[in-house]
Amino acid sequence: MSTSYLKELDQPTRKRRQRTLLILGIVTYVACFQWMYIHWLYPVFGYYGFDFNPPAPGYLALAWILSVLPSSWMPLVLTRPSQLIYWVLYTTAFIPSMFVPLYAGMNKSSEIAVLMLTLFLGFLLAGLSYLFPVLKLQSRQLRGSHFWFGFAVLAGGLAVWVMAAFRGRLHVLSFMDIYDLRFAANDVMAGTRLNYALMWLSGAIDPFLMGWGLHRKKPFLFLAGALGQLLVYASLGTKGSFVSILFILAIYLFLRGDRLPFALKLTWGLVALFVVLSMSTVVTESEEGSLLWILLFMIFMRTFAINGLMTAWYYDFFQRNPQTHYSHVNGVNWFLHYPYVNPLGFEVGSFYSGDLSADANGHFWATDGLAAFGLPGILLISVFCALVFWVLDSVAEKHNPRLAALLVSYAAYNLANIGIFTSLLSGGLALLMVFLYLMPHENSAVSVSPNVWAATVRRAT
Repeated sequence: MSTSYLKELDQPTRKRRQRTLLILGIVTYVACFQWMYIHWLYPVFGYYGFDFNPPAPGYLALAWILSVLPSSWMPLVLTRPSQLIYWVLYTTAFIPSMFVPLYAGMNKSSEIAVLMLTLFLGFLLAGLSYLFPVLKLQSRQLRGSHFWFGFAVLAGGLAVWVMAAFRGRLHVLSFMDIYDLRFAANDVMAGTRLNYALMWLSGAIDPFLMGWGLHRKKPFLFLAGALGQLLVYASLGTKGSFVSILFILAIYLFLRGDRLPFALKLTWGLVALFVVLSMSTVVTESEEGSLLWILLFMIFMRTFAINGLMTAWYYDFFQRNPQTHYSHVNGVNWFLHYPYVNPLGFEVGSFYSGDLSADANGHFWATDGLAAFGLPGILLISVFCALVFWVLDSVAEKHNPRLAALLVSYAAYNLANIGIFTSLLSGGLALLMVFLYLMPHENSAVSVSPNVWAATVRRAT
């Protein structure tokens, strides 16, 4: 359906047509995800845990219903920056978690159904922040010259620290050869706080520069941020810091223009990506190490499907082993005993892979939900997530929502891959909130209405 035709329709009719197109896009996306899982991921990475045990039709139907149902209320247009994070969680963590645990078959289908329903309720709870008006905070914006001077001192100081610590050890390697670099980096960082410098650079400072440069059409700033991410990649070998450059560029393109709402561009863009990947596996053999194989690995396995597998692993592991009650969080472990020797990711990863160096980082519903309190933990951390969304939207209230969403876009990617407390502190999301609160503001269209989310639901129904 052409965009010019949609523009000619009256407002309610256009909204209904857009909502219909969105639901159709999510249905197609789910179908593509299933096809890629069964025909590529399972044959190639079945040994890793991506098994294929076809569930009974009723359970598969439940996975479909729960996956598609949120598209009836998901925001079409971003009026708050946290809605971008909500969308990223929906497409990269929530939907894969409806199918991969079922296919992996680590638990009974009836148990997985309870997990799916709990995740669905948790996803609803995380969106409750849109029922409340953002908090109008007292203005503390700095003058432009003051803000950017402080930003440059912080960014430059951290970058110089990293370069000095890793002098002679910086290497830009292929994704297949980065693991030795990671082991060497651990030796360099031992007994230091370098991990904070690296994570603040890759999670907040460099993405902020890239987003600001794109929004303000200042290529130099975008290039500075991209080079900063390459510095982190050459130091630590983290694929995410390299991929973030392409990820932020893609989000920028989805946010541009008004002819189609963001939700339609994102959903159908993902459908197009999955269709191209699916066709490539049919017409070309993806040998391990080839460019096509690396693309399939990074996009489908590492960005989408792995989050569903982490849901399955964490659910199964913490049914067998002690829950942490948040003792895995720094600060809480001062008061509560942490029941494991190694960090969560290594405990879970080594249990299922047999590799003591395997770090199974998971999204916050896994690490801060299932690991902490099991199924009730999913609901508890979802409420906390809603609070984080509300605080983020409040500090960004005076900024253009597209700009604010772009600046926190990589934080959305991180939140789908690491715990929410890690994302806030060492991952840089809290630092981004400080930037948004202090930076000079422009005229903003961020909604302060308590009925944005509710109105979207009413229009859909």
